[in-house]
Amino acid sequence: MATMNPIPRLALLSLGWAMVGVGWAQNSVNNGVAAVVNSEAITFREVLAQTQMEEDDLRAQQLAGKITDDERKQRIRSRRKTVLDSLIETRLIIQDYKKKGYNFPDYYFDREERSRVRDQFGGDRQALVKTLEDRGMTMADWKKNIRDTFIVQQMRQINAKRFITISPHMIEEYYQLHVRDFLQPDRVKLRMIYLAPESGAEVEAVAKEVLAQVEAGVDFAQLAKKYSDYNRAGGGLFQENGGWVERDGLKSELAEVAFQLRPGQASGLMSLPNAQGATAYYILMVEEVKKATVTPLTSIRDAIESTLVAAESEKVQREWTERLKRDAYIERFL
Repeated sequence: MATMNPIPRLALLSLGWAMVGVGWAQNSVNNGVAAVVNSEAITFREVLAQTQMEEDDLRAQQLAGKITDDERKQRIRSRRKTVLDSLIETRLIIQDYKKKGYNFPDYYFDREERSRVRDQFGGDRQALVKTLEDRGMTMADWKKNIRDTFIVQQMRQINAKRFITISPHMIEEYYQLHVRDFLQPDRVKLRMIYLAPESGAEVEAVAKEVLAQVEAGVDFAQLAKKYSDYNRAGGGLFQENGGWVERDGLKSELAEVAFQLRPGQASGLMSLPNAQGATAYYILMVEEVKKATVTPLTSIRDAIESTLVAAESEKVQREWTERLKRDAYIERFL
């Protein structure tokens, strides 16, 4: 672990503990040291730049009696710790960027700035200036934040690409271990004639008449367009996934019947209570049936590879940042 010269370190310690001693939200200590990362300091002001709005909101909640003072302080401590952890990691990555001799051209950062102004402020730089003033940030702070963020993103990608290799064996092994995830359950393409209780006083009689026409061979979709209170315009076709539905996409009583029908077969008349307890009537017709199948590996190889790359990338980046922390001198004062 890196060491520091005694005198500067004692000075930093004194400044840090002085900052802690005067209280959590004192603006008078904004330039105090929140942490030291190797030979560089992270100031309390840098932490507050990311937490101040949330802290102001917590104070408002406390004044309104929604949270206690202890709860406010605990949340502020937790939030500041999270932000400081992130700032330490960012500082370590930027130090690694410099140590390895990287030097991204300025036009990369200029492009990022223009993109932020366009996407976050509609191209209005005055809106940016006003937002920075409200947050107590300078334009230099904002530019540094964009620069640091870009460098961190690129360094993460560089490290991930350097160490990640996904072999065909890894893809096949993942497929075998997660084969249940690739199961396509039984599905039917369904049309339905639904007669709501409020359709009229003679709804049961109408339902029986419609069933008689179905049994006589009248086109089901045309009958649905005339009578159904469900997707009448679509001829009663199930409204999701082009008419295809899995068992758990229907009421259990309807699913029990629908998944016993053959292609082109209609059900009898079914009556079920609605949420208010009134009786509704259903007639189902299945156009097609697809039995449960497992999606072949050839169809999802690319998706599995992407999943493995993402997981391996996260692991590689975590190991990299842990190594940076392990090899660094880090001291916190928050």
